[in-house]
Amino acid sequence: MAIDAQGLQVTASEESAVALDRAISDCFGWKGDPVGRLQDAVDQDPGFGLGSSAIASLFLLGGFRADDPRVTVAIAAAEQASAGATSREIRHLAAARTLVAGRIADAIDLWESILVDHPTDALALRFAHDAYFCLGQSLSIRDSIARVLPHWDPQGENYGYVLGQYAFGLEEAGELRRAEKVAHAAIARNAEDGWAIHAVAHVLETESRQAEGIAFLQAAHPAWSRAHALAVHNGWHLALYLIEEGRFDEVLADYDRYVAPKLAGDFLLDLVDASALLWRLELAGADVGERWGPLAAQWLTHVDDHVLVFNDLHIALAVSRAGNQLGLERFRRSLERYMRDGQGDNHSVTTEVGRRLIDGVLAFAAGEYARAVGYFLPVRYHAIRIGGSHAQRDLITQTLIAASKRAGQLGLTRALLAERIAVRPTERTRQHYASVGGIREFSLHAV
Repeated sequence: MAIDAQGLQVTASEESAVALDRAISDCFGWKGDPVGRLQDAVDQDPGFGLGSSAIASLFLLGGFRADDPRVTVAIAAAEQASAGATSREIRHLAAARTLVAGRIADAIDLWESILVDHPTDALALRFAHDAYFCLGQSLSIRDSIARVLPHWDPQGENYGYVLGQYAFGLEEAGELRRAEKVAHAAIARNAEDGWAIHAVAHVLETESRQAEGIAFLQAAHPAWSRAHALAVHNGWHLALYLIEEGRFDEVLADYDRYVAPKLAGDFLLDLVDASALLWRLELAGADVGERWGPLAAQWLTHVDDHVLVFNDLHIALAVSRAGNQLGLERFRRSLERYMRDGQGDNHSVTTEVGRRLIDGVLAFAAGEYARAVGYFLPVRYHAIRIGGSHAQRDLITQTLIAASKRAGQLGLTRALLAERIAVRPTERTRQHYASVGGIREFSLHAV
């Protein structure tokens, strides 16, 4: 029995344990090809069941359907190798099976049970982190790391990556000063830690430090671009700052250079970022031209997946703005079938919150602004359940503000903008507030 870099037993050859260590580092670093590395090891060592269950969990957390052949083959291989597996490895397989059933929260419980017994299990830590993100459980993103951090060796290869995860959890929990400090400590260990850079970007965006954010991300671009799986997303954060400053041409040029060429690669996070970016540009008054068409076409290859309503919301953004009526009807029919026949955690979130947000987006795109307001308002404070970050879900608030203004509901618009100034006091927001009759010199500094 082999031992991995964290000192945990692995039912596999020494070569497979080395492949596992490298795959974990790649996964934490958003680089390389962790699935391919694990699959190569499994092909050489069929008894490496942890590798197969990890492949299944990586696919499922990445947005793949449970019936995708790559998932079912990995699950079957893990089951075939389970006879001599350790208790830890059996729980990893059970978590993957639980994800297949759509029970994300129960899968988290299994990973957390592993971490109680084996706090340096890097796979369980990362999978729980990603699953909490899918459910919008901000405090758990933070606390899952805090529970195990004392057990990690500060001199270990992946300790900096764990700090980067903790920094993001701190930011999502509202502890911005600690988040920024911890993220910079992680970056000091590894300048190419895309997730730690991402945590700093979140802090700067939350605090409306646009100029500082632009300077930070532009200076660090050579480093974070090497974390290729997160590069578009960190570029998306740069775009948020630029949009707030009205620098639309720069954002569109970066979209054409960095985002559009990657759409065919079908990485769901890239598709999400592309949808959100074009939508925010249009809300801010930019003309995005014909860019919606190719994006919607790529999204329509996932129209029947319904793995996360967060993804379905971004499908709605793209398809509704592309002018593809057949695609839009196909999306509506598929969503109706899922609402009727689906099951699991995502189905509950879709039924209780996500469907109203999707209907709000579709109404907004159709110019039915009062209807959009009616869909958004009752669930806006429950939108956290669809997952994603505070920054990503801010698109819902921005759309609600635009819908209320276009519907002529100026009292509501002023109220929403006053609320926004209190948390994001940018010059753009102040000008918007004044344009709808808000108090021109409003400030919280006198309070």
